[in-house]
Amino acid sequence: MMSEFDVIVVGGGPAGTSAAIRLAQNKVNVLLVDRADPPGSKNVSGGVLWGNDLGKIIPDWEKIIPVERLITRKGTTFLTKDSAISLDFSSRKFLTNRTGYSVLRVKMDLALAKKAKEEGAMVIGGVTVDSVARKDGKIIGIEQDGDTITSDTVILAEGANPRVAIDSGLRKPIGDRDVAIGVKQIYKIPEDKINERFNLSGNEGFAGEYVLGYLPDGVEAGGFLYTNKNTLSVGVVVSPSHLRNYGQMHSYDIMEEFVQHPSIARLVEGGRLEEYSAHLVVEGGLSSVPKLYGDGYMIAGDAAGFSFSNGLVIQGMNYAIASGIAAADTFIEAKEKGNYTAKALSDYQKKLEESYVLKDLRTFKGIENSTWSSMAHRTIPDILERFLFRLNLEDGLPKKHILELLLRSVSESGHNKTSLALEAYRMMRRM
Repeated sequence: MMSEFDVIVVGGGPAGTSAAIRLAQNKVNVLLVDRADPPGSKNVSGGVLWGNDLGKIIPDWEKIIPVERLITRKGTTFLTKDSAISLDFSSRKFLTNRTGYSVLRVKMDLALAKKAKEEGAMVIGGVTVDSVARKDGKIIGIEQDGDTITSDTVILAEGANPRVAIDSGLRKPIGDRDVAIGVKQIYKIPEDKINERFNLSGNEGFAGEYVLGYLPDGVEAGGFLYTNKNTLSVGVVVSPSHLRNYGQMHSYDIMEEFVQHPSIARLVEGGRLEEYSAHLVVEGGLSSVPKLYGDGYMIAGDAAGFSFSNGLVIQGMNYAIASGIAAADTFIEAKEKGNYTAKALSDYQKKLEESYVLKDLRTFKGIENSTWSSMAHRTIPDILERFLFRLNLEDGLPKKHILELLLRSVSESGHNKTSLALEAYRMMRRM
């Protein structure tokens, strides 16, 4: 009995749409289903799209995808109650390596779904898949409202909360170590004011990551801020375990603490709040990656745990696109042989091992133990603030040597120098 489709892709984010585009371009009979109607319209996260992989399936992607601003400035900032300690980098070299753009995911994902449809994929929104369908132990399609839609292979690209994969027993339930909670706000601000506040011109853009080292009760959270054409994407990311352990603080409290910090408040001042949303963010690193393939299925994107953050760089959309393309290419090769068993689809794992996706996760294995640590969120901001304040303070007294100032700052922070040096060494090894 022939299947109704060659491939069914579940999920209308970058991983699912990229897979569908590649498959359709190779004359594969592909169905893309998404719970949102239209597909992709529920994807609320924003950030920086690195388009190298997208260029493999859409050569003129900068014209097809509604990008916002070319990122020419990048910032990493430790925030304390009174201070902001920043590493700010801008370069004209970004102008000749035009791959990083701020995006708004709803616009981007709608465009990718439209492109998949134009290439020949069947794209259907408003479909909540209940589970995969099985026959003789092999996945043969999907189940939805008691109906079975059959295919030779299913690509699960559901995002950070992969309910179909979990409910179908294809991966373990997600836990506190696998994800964080992200809260995001969109502020409407005139384009000229954004350029003035961030020292930008034309279509130049800024992307910033923040460590919130001043929250009460030891709560750990990160922040982000991305400039769009005439809006700012501003948000926080917090560990679920911290919200649970410190029940007096909620994610929206942390969001308010962030936007009211003096260094952030002046950037969003006068902006009109247009959107408020929350979503899960993949944070678990290599330890959160499930088995990626089996008889008749592959898992891609956030559903597979493909995301990276070392506190300085945050990436995810490029991993999603790369893995979606790899899953599509694996199927195309399997189709030539008429073999969709786990052995045939194991080439998906090999492709990812050869690409930067799994190489990155292996290189930075355990990085989440550093990015989510008291060292990163408390100790470093505290010491840096003490050190830089004394370094820059003119108080009419003789100057101290930099090393003396640094050792004094460490001592006053209450940390043992030996244990601090060891922990710093471990952090640098992971980074």
